[in-house]
Amino acid sequence: MIKRVLPCGKRQLFDAWSKPSLMMKWFFASQKLNSSSTVHNSFTVGGRFEVIMHLETGDYLHHGDYRAIHRYHHIAFTWNSHIVQDSLVELDFKQLSPNRTELTLTHTQFPTDEVRGKHVGGWNGCLDNLELYLTGLNTPSQIG
Repeated sequence: MIKRVLPCGKRQLFDAWSKPSLMMKWFFASQKLNSSSTVHNSFTVGGRFEVIMHLETGDYLHHGDYRAIHRYHHIAFTWNSHIVQDSLVELDFKQLSPNRTELTLTHTQFPTDEVRGKHVGGWNGCLDNLELYLTGLNTPSQIG
């Protein structure tokens, strides 16, 4: 479980997790980005998503399906990558003030502690980039 307080309202944060045009700007685990991520999704319960992170070490595919969507409050989806299959990610959004929202990211169903540890590092990298995006420090002109 990872908790972060981010500098935005919960609608803006929810949109950052649900709209491909926004997700592509921050949804990658490294500060060394070759290009923005490629993101496709059908943001409905039962819909699928695909994120391809284009990093210096290669392209990394992540995909899954949405299990629950409660607009501006909760998103749950399966998570598959080259090191884990059918794990579960849950996002909870709690607005603290008009410009501060607490995000709780819970990722479960890992096959080993090593895989869990790698995902903690990856999620922290993604959330760092999300915060940079939300504060305007990670703009499209810096990507490429």
